[in-house]
Amino acid sequence: MRIRFLDPNETAHVREAINRDPEFRLASKFFSKDILLVVGESKCMVKLREGVITEIKLNPTPMNPWNFFVKGSTEAWEKFLQPVPPPFFTDLYGAMARQNFELGGDIEAAFAHFWPLTRMLDLMRALQNEQGSD
Repeated sequence: MRIRFLDPNETAHVREAINRDPEFRLASKFFSKDILLVVGESKCMVKLREGVITEIKLNPTPMNPWNFFVKGSTEAWEKFLQPVPPPFFTDLYGAMARQNFELGGDIEAAFAHFWPLTRMLDLMRALQNEQGSD
């Protein structure tokens, strides 16, 4: 499975689609953090400033600091991104509770912004399953 938010040809589309979502805009109004998404050995950093994703940076280096991360195996992300995920992959909290995903770094910031974080991941799932995607 090709994960769209990790595809250099898709990151601009993913960023724009999430930024257009009215629920995400409302939830993330005061959200200015850098989130590292780790999918197996692949990484990307989502940079948010005042509720707008300004960049999705693929393969960030240690010189690109982040505030918190969401980490899972490639298999866990593939299950999470399915149109109808299996049990314990339907949302971030369930995936974390069953240790399929790990949340780390500034946990307080992650939970302070849990609504926009989960909305962003829900939108990534929807985008992953758009017509025309692999």
